[in-house]
Amino acid sequence: MQKQLTVGSRWLCGDRIVEIDGPLSLYQVQVRDMGTGNLLPASLEALQPLSTSQQKGGPLVVPEAEWSRALSIAKALAPYMVGALPHRVKRELAKQFNVSLRQIQRLMARYRQCQQTTALVPRHGGRPVGLRLLEPHVEQLIQHVISKHYARREAASQSEVCERVRLMCQRLNLPPPDPKTVVSRIRAEKGFYLECKRQGAKAARQRFEPRPGKLMVERALALIQIDHTRADINLVAEDDPSQVIGRPWLTLAIDVATRAVVGYYLTMDAPSAISVAMCVAHVMLPKAENDIEPDCWPMNGKPACILVDNGKDLRSKAFQRGCEQHGIELNWRPVAEPHYGAHIERLMGTFMRRVHTLPGTTFSNVKQRGNYPSERKACLTLADFRAWLVEQICHGYHVRHHRGAGMPPLVAWERSFQDDDGCYTLPLAPMDRATVRRDFYPFEYRRMQRTGVQFAGSRYWHPDLAPLIHPERRVCVHYHPDDLSRVWVRSEDNILVEATVVAGRRLREGLRVKLDEAKQAQLDASKLLGYDRGDAIQSQAERRKRQHTRTTSASASEHKKNQRGRHNQTTSNASLVSARPQVPLSRASVSVEVLDL
Repeated sequence: MQKQLTVGSRWLCGDRIVEIDGPLSLYQVQVRDMGTGNLLPASLEALQPLSTSQQKGGPLVVPEAEWSRALSIAKALAPYMVGALPHRVKRELAKQFNVSLRQIQRLMARYRQCQQTTALVPRHGGRPVGLRLLEPHVEQLIQHVISKHYARREAASQSEVCERVRLMCQRLNLPPPDPKTVVSRIRAEKGFYLECKRQGAKAARQRFEPRPGKLMVERALALIQIDHTRADINLVAEDDPSQVIGRPWLTLAIDVATRAVVGYYLTMDAPSAISVAMCVAHVMLPKAENDIEPDCWPMNGKPACILVDNGKDLRSKAFQRGCEQHGIELNWRPVAEPHYGAHIERLMGTFMRRVHTLPGTTFSNVKQRGNYPSERKACLTLADFRAWLVEQICHGYHVRHHRGAGMPPLVAWERSFQDDDGCYTLPLAPMDRATVRRDFYPFEYRRMQRTGVQFAGSRYWHPDLAPLIHPERRVCVHYHPDDLSRVWVRSEDNILVEATVVAGRRLREGLRVKLDEAKQAQLDASKLLGYDRGDAIQSQAERRKRQHTRTTSASASEHKKNQRGRHNQTTSNASLVSARPQVPLSRASVSVEVLDL
């Protein structure tokens, strides 16, 4: 569209309505802001034509009569796009379309401005779309409050935003806007950026990120997707219908090319490598459901590629080795990108919506469930739910028209193995069900001892393991976490040898026996008596030792005291002797006294 910038014409510059005042250069014009009256320079690239509320939907929303009239006017004005419109032509057009000469001049100006037929469609009254008449400072204040208090995870309500704007305008002596105006500014801001601030980048990408691509798969079994979900229903025990055992876990596999359900596994246990093994085995092997009703579920075969999410069980080494064992390519979806598994996600949603029609359903959320007594209404057992699910797959989903495949999945599956002559080619599928399952079982490496294989506190043995005995050999042991009564040892020629438990915990050797309350109380009393008597013996021994220590210490102290006393007396006598003056002996000084007895 060419821009015909004439003086006095109005354009949209950013979010402001401006009027052309005159050219400044070949690249700029001077415009007048219609809200403030200020003259500003504007580049030609920044100017966009005004749109009206009628033109928001394009020419398709224009009534047929108005469009025909506008098209006739456009054809009549087209030869006079350059230069002035002759007065004679104005009179003829005014007479032809029953309008005034002034109206013809206005139509000519609008048509020259954008050169589109929609410019000649009668316009309804009202302000042009995008026209903002508030002062720039008020507009900035509104944007500030929105970005600070509304565009965040802890967002304020719209009424609070309006109140904050009003109070801040009063503080700054600005005219407060009407609350409806503030709400309209909030709505104008809604988009990817605001959603990122309020809900996070993941939610914003989910709503606004374009996804024009499409996963195209031409033949069956070229790509299957596997995922787990917890079913929205409470089940009851087989032997006691009044006992609710909880919600089961469902593992589903879908063939992307035909949209057929090629396998499933239902259990009360959380997703694990066993769930994946059972589901993949159900995909590859002929369905056991066909033994009851022939050809009710004809989907089976070895897939070329499996696409899964990044769950721990789907990244297990056992799952990877099982796929490598059978030549299956294993791919993982990008992290936090659920739309890469859109086919299996939609399939899960389809079946969960049907589950919501069963008694005991928990629905998808608390709001949807309301006051529905899910546990009190529960009546289906695990076997009942499994049978219901098979019926929904075989006689419901597979025979209904699928919009993505353009036909029922059953028909799409049959046609994918049919050539132009009408002959069928059977898919490749292993026939040994037990071996396929075990190939996907979790495994660990253990040393092959003469007494057998030690695993999980038990010892396993089979005569066929005798040739594998070697002090340095480590063998691969596959096991089922819920059934450790046997394991499967992979031999050097890739054969699984089933070894049964011969000793250890699985045979209840060394296991703790549960005692009744009376016997346990008797043992506890005996144990407590033993503690008391042991403590008494220990206290008596400690007391005896302390008494002996005190006696020994007193004797030693007395001995030391006596020794110290004798030593002190000897020392004092010696000091007295040493303190006397040394007088030389003389016979004249010696006197003798005779006593009468």
